[in-house]
Amino acid sequence: MKHLQAEHQHDLFRLRTLRVESQDTILSALQTDAVARRILAKGEQPEPGQLVGVRLNINVLKRTGVAAHSIHRATSPTGHRTGKGFYRGEVIAYAPVVTLSDAYFNVHQGMREGIAAGTTAKCPMASVDGTYVHTGQEPSFDGVEIRFNPKTTHLFVDSEGYAVRYAEAVTVLGHRAFARGLILYYSESDAPMRSGDAPSEARYR
Repeated sequence: MKHLQAEHQHDLFRLRTLRVESQDTILSALQTDAVARRILAKGEQPEPGQLVGVRLNINVLKRTGVAAHSIHRATSPTGHRTGKGFYRGEVIAYAPVVTLSDAYFNVHQGMREGIAAGTTAKCPMASVDGTYVHTGQEPSFDGVEIRFNPKTTHLFVDSEGYAVRYAEAVTVLGHRAFARGLILYYSESDAPMRSGDAPSEARYR
């Protein structure tokens, strides 16, 4: 069985204030990338309630040092609940920070294996997928910190290395996500298997 936690019961829940890059800084960084310029020219934005995937734009980060998130259109209505992340969906917009509800943490294990083994360049292969929330106010960074590094782990993990599958609410900023409400963990019996021999530090509840 997966492990469920309420935020007020979770030992790792923290209150925090973080700095967010300005929209001008994000737009300036995105202008260095031809693909991003083409997408920006369309002028699209996700609608509240829309199903989307969110991932850090590695190309822009490497070129400028600015952490901009690509927001992907959903590729199916329910696939993200069974490991089919939206990182391959059409990019519709960019943002410095994104808040989602009913969010799943997905990784393509084959592509992660290539990156971890050093045989594949970094590419879109993981995303936080859920319902887009337009907060209309300052985003909250309170919660349980969650990270993903394909070089060291094959799943998203909390700060103690336990693999996370789902969060009721999550704010994504840079290399981190901050989960609130109910958090669903993988157990060893139901976690996605690694696709090769690259090591993973992920632990299970």
